Amino acid sequence: MTSRASGGPPDEFLEYRLVRLASRLERRFAATLAPTGLSPRQFSVLAVLTESPGVTSAELARAVLTTPQSMGALLDQMESRGLVERTAERGRGRAAPIRVTDAGAALLREAYQLVDALDGATRQRLGERDHQQLTRLLAVLEGHVGED
Repeated sequence: MTSRASGGPPDEFLEYRLVRLASRLERRFAATLAPTGLSPRQFSVLAVLTESPGVTSAELARAVLTTPQSMGALLDQMESRGLVERTAERGRGRAAPIRVTDAGAALLREAYQLVDALDGATRQRLGERDHQQLTRLLAVLEGHVGED
């Protein structure tokens, strides 16, 4: 393995390029979702709750890469918009079941159409073979990085 301690262009570092790309993709994803009024994290919350009914707030926080404290505030905000509801009294040490409301499900369907179009454009630019290969490599990398 060659050492790059002496410097060199930052683009030679995979992680550097991935961080830059992630930042650009997040902005593009947010712009795509803007007509729905959802942030990328809110979209993720609705998607995870729809795919995994009964998930706890802590599990939801891990799934959308946020802290349990931030998740509580996010759920409060989404609940005030009528997108989710907690179906039981909350109390210290007690998990309140969270579910997507009909309004949240309708907004998620709208968001999925926008996200699907964005993904379709990316898939078309890459081509099917490269898209599949990149998807596989990203899954491998995510598995190695874990939840540092």
